[in-house]
Amino acid sequence: MGDLIAEYESLRTEVDSAIRRVLERGTFVLGPELEAFEAEFASYCGARHAVGVASGTAALMLALRACDLEPGDEVLTVPNTDTPTTSAISHAGGTIALVDTQPRTFNMDPERLEEAINERTKVILPVHLFGQPADIEAIAEIAQSRDAILIEDGALAVGAEYRGKKVGTFGAMGCFSFAPGKILGGVGAGGMVVTDDAGLDERIRVLRNYGHAPGLSLDPTNLLGGGGFTVLEEGHNERLDEIQAAVLRAKLPTLDDRIARRRGAAKRYNALLADIGIEIPPIVEDAESVWFAYNVMLGNRDEARNHLASRGVATRLYYNPPLHLQPAYTHLGSGLGSFPNAERSASRMMGLPVFPQITDEQVDLAAAAVAEIATPG
Repeated sequence: MGDLIAEYESLRTEVDSAIRRVLERGTFVLGPELEAFEAEFASYCGARHAVGVASGTAALMLALRACDLEPGDEVLTVPNTDTPTTSAISHAGGTIALVDTQPRTFNMDPERLEEAINERTKVILPVHLFGQPADIEAIAEIAQSRDAILIEDGALAVGAEYRGKKVGTFGAMGCFSFAPGKILGGVGAGGMVVTDDAGLDERIRVLRNYGHAPGLSLDPTNLLGGGGFTVLEEGHNERLDEIQAAVLRAKLPTLDDRIARRRGAAKRYNALLADIGIEIPPIVEDAESVWFAYNVMLGNRDEARNHLASRGVATRLYYNPPLHLQPAYTHLGSGLGSFPNAERSASRMMGLPVFPQITDEQVDLAAAAVAEIATPG
């Protein structure tokens, strides 16, 4: 499903130099590499501020903490996502509420959102699933009309665009993951929160670093005198370290080239699979996906996976079953049939290999294997 070794080999000189630079400097946390990467990533996204954090999960949790959720405050998100989206809600003190998805894009359905939003809704948290932008302008309009905070989960969607604007910049905050297999991946965990709000930027910087005020200060309430540190609130140890920041800086300048290769592979799949009667990912008007995954919908999904494996082709299932059918979320009270679109996609979806280093021959092999076995879903 991916080739991280090939990606490293293509950037060996830049990555090795970046790591060596950090080791020789001897500053490993909250140093110049992070500061530079935050500025460069903010510029790439078209945001005023970017705060590097320890993971995509941390990005979501800290963004939600910055919303000052109180008991009973609901955060609306989707059931076909991974646990970090929802666990961040719980850890930040919010209540999880789910909204069904659109059948083709697998993203939050604005019509279902309109039905679900209520007086307890504090935050709307759409996921740009598989790198395909959600219908984010419609979602943003709903959030604004109902005085809800919009936070975008762009963990799989670094670089994706809606009407020429990068995802993550439509709401109060956008959250990204830099885990190794993501669109922009480091050599370990990492994440980022982007925002145009200086107050939110400052708050998340405090929360990621134990709750300490930035820098040393002369605090008049310090009865012991002298300079010291000031704890503004109880925070977390969720900082993006210098080695990850340096590696990500080394990879950022060529990110769009790797995204272009993903798009080329997806376009080739679409051409090869267009006429065999199965559901293939749509090309959405006004949206530019980064193709974290390429999913087809099949009536004989499990049989097809076995067939592709016999041809040497990897496949992957995503979010099957959806979160509302997982043991950890039985307390939500949403049984089978609660979110039919998310459930249908989970039961029929099969991910094919799509990554920057994939060759035309590999795409052709995978598509041919699908054509040999697939039946419509």
